[in-house]
Amino acid sequence: MRGRVTGWLDRGRSIQEWPFAWIYAPRMTDLGFSLRTTAAALFSLAVAFWMELGEPQWAPMTVWIVASGSRGESLSKGRWRVVGTVIGMIGAVGLIAALPQASWAFLPALAVWTGLCAGIATLVRNFRSYAFVLAAYTCAIIAMDSSAHPDQVFQIAMARGTYIVLGVVCEMVAGIVFTPNLAAMTRMTVRARLAAAIGQASAATVDILREMPVPERMLRRIFSLTLSLNDRLEFSAIELRDDRRLIRCAYATLGLLSRVVSRGLGMRTRLAAVGERSAVSGAIMAEAAGLLERLPGVLDREGEVRLVRAELDDVLGRCRSAIMGSMAGEAREDVAINDRVVLQGLDLLLGEFVELLRYYQADPGEGLVPERYRLRHALTWRNALHNGLRSVAAILLAGLVWEVTAWPQGSGFVAFVAVICGRFATFENTVLASNSFFYGACWAAVATVLPVFVLMPLASSFGALALVLFLPMLLGGLAARNPRMVVGAASYNNFFPALLGLDNQGRLNELQWFNGTLSLLLGLLFGVMVFKCVLPFDERRVCWLLRARAMAGVLRIGRGSGRVVDENIWIGHNTQGMERLIRYGGARTTPLMDLYLHGTLAMMTVGRNLMHLRRVASDPEMPSEAVEAVRSVFEGLSRRGRNAAGFLVVSEAALARLRRVDAAAVGRDATRLVVTQAIGALAIVALELRDNAGFFDGRPVMADGVMTL
Repeated sequence: MRGRVTGWLDRGRSIQEWPFAWIYAPRMTDLGFSLRTTAAALFSLAVAFWMELGEPQWAPMTVWIVASGSRGESLSKGRWRVVGTVIGMIGAVGLIAALPQASWAFLPALAVWTGLCAGIATLVRNFRSYAFVLAAYTCAIIAMDSSAHPDQVFQIAMARGTYIVLGVVCEMVAGIVFTPNLAAMTRMTVRARLAAAIGQASAATVDILREMPVPERMLRRIFSLTLSLNDRLEFSAIELRDDRRLIRCAYATLGLLSRVVSRGLGMRTRLAAVGERSAVSGAIMAEAAGLLERLPGVLDREGEVRLVRAELDDVLGRCRSAIMGSMAGEAREDVAINDRVVLQGLDLLLGEFVELLRYYQADPGEGLVPERYRLRHALTWRNALHNGLRSVAAILLAGLVWEVTAWPQGSGFVAFVAVICGRFATFENTVLASNSFFYGACWAAVATVLPVFVLMPLASSFGALALVLFLPMLLGGLAARNPRMVVGAASYNNFFPALLGLDNQGRLNELQWFNGTLSLLLGLLFGVMVFKCVLPFDERRVCWLLRARAMAGVLRIGRGSGRVVDENIWIGHNTQGMERLIRYGGARTTPLMDLYLHGTLAMMTVGRNLMHLRRVASDPEMPSEAVEAVRSVFEGLSRRGRNAAGFLVVSEAALARLRRVDAAAVGRDATRLVVTQAIGALAIVALELRDNAGFFDGRPVMADGVMTL
């Protein structure tokens, strides 16, 4: 027993990590969020009772749905919730008006509407996605409530809109009251997040320059961090309406951060691709590494950031001088070429660090163009199609169950299936999310037993009712702030008020509670089973799609046909794909996922260096023989049926030709510089493809030798 207690009281373990610490030892910010939201929910319920609304529970439900960790998130979510509700109201009134007595057409039309909304919700991001989720299940709830009385659909729709607006307003007012000095806090938060991300990238780059092993998970984590911060900036922009420039520069900073990490990956491969180097390049790399090692500690001090920028410019100057010195003929030719290849890579890397710090500082006097570096997201059409088809299938099957059984609670059953379809459209791995969401609803049902059967019959005033509801709501708010319980807590907070059966004219009896709870749980369980059985999550299929997108981009860059691939788009799309696969994996990635994530990182590096190689080939100083060598590389890459081994033969031949051109260009420094850039980029491409030949050919192999494709 003593050993068990000692394990719990391990000094190296934070108290917040103890079992159930989120209840008995919550963080003050979490407790404040829960108290604030509980108060807003109870206040909205009091107003709904005072207004004698028919289903007052929808007001506190909306408060809990809208409540988020930051004011920007809450404001954005509230705004888009109202938009989605209005769209759903219009859809419901239209469906009922068009098909009032035709259930055989009404249910398929509702299924198509739900599927369309779920598909669009998959394509868009942040709370714009949530708006289409609301449009899907708001339409279903109103339409199913009105199915028996189609002449009342407009009144039902307006009543639901009233609940939503009331809940949103109450939550917003509570946030404004309890969040003073919002703009100043947001500026500090944005700067702190950017500084933390830059610090991680700097640490990884230092290890690369010192030729130390860098865990690939660390690099992937930095890429994922840039995307998550990129999404969160939308909420910070709402909180900083008077300082849009800071947000625009923050977007550019995150885009440049991804470019820096990508350049670091290329530098790691560049160092591995070249052979013997002189002490000159090693000394400059060591100086750059020492300077970047200092960077994280000075990011919160404006003056020192400027000093680091000046020192980086000095190192860049020495790097460029050393590049020119390598052409003086003092060292062996092969060593001199290797030095130039390494130093040119360092030049590119440090140049992007300088640009990164410029946008991080966001000095108005520097003439910055933030839109140039902003990350771009890809549209996931296949995921949208799958979510839409699953939603259509779920509603049709639920409608069939209702029609066949003539279940009195069938309309509620179909409505709750629509809720599941809408909610799961925003999740990457519906298998992982659906379990937590269903369990959260089960806990909501359990939590309503004591209030419904014992406490609420004794409550003779709203004050007594508020005391009954205070503790369950408070616990739900604390659970919502626990990262391991977010999905389940969201379900609990959504459905706890719904299952209480609150009404101005009476209270819920035992039979009504049982029927309503059974309808909810069966509807959620049915939706979960449909999502698990219809086009279910498949790890191998997701990995294959990630590779297919990466390879399609590499081949498009190689062919040079169609729209030119932008570097920001290329990095953003590959990073987004890797982040999606990581989210699919949940708490940890499998060896198969690690294999495909590694290959995608390699192809991202290959693609960026192919872009650089294409730019170099168009340089006026590039000799015609070198241009022909580069052209042979792109022709080999674009040739149908070309595997990695065949392409490597072409690449090695082109590298040999480029080295001969460099050796023959003695005395023409400009020519040698551009040829060496081509050598460096092509060396990176060749080494990455040699190490990832299986990924390139579509036959990745696990560590135990088992083929995965």
